[in-house]
Amino acid sequence: MNLLTLYYFVELARELHVTNTAQKLYISQQNLSQHIQRLEQYYGVSLFHRKPKLALTYEGEQLVQHARRILLECENAERE
Repeated sequence: MNLLTLYYFVELARELHVTNTAQKLYISQQNLSQHIQRLEQYYGVSLFHRKPKLALTYEGEQLVQHARRILLECENAERE
């Protein structure tokens, strides 16, 4: 897990649309999906319900809260 993967996860959680998120991040859908898969493997949970449409699982909702705080702390540290 790294900060870039967390950032991609947070952006996908915000958009809930792989194509739009990948375009926004200037990466391929496959690359975005690989980052999410690595995160799911790292934590051993599914972060998204994929059908009927993309939605966060309970574990995904918990992780997105932590990931936002982590990214915010990194931004604060860079500013200081």
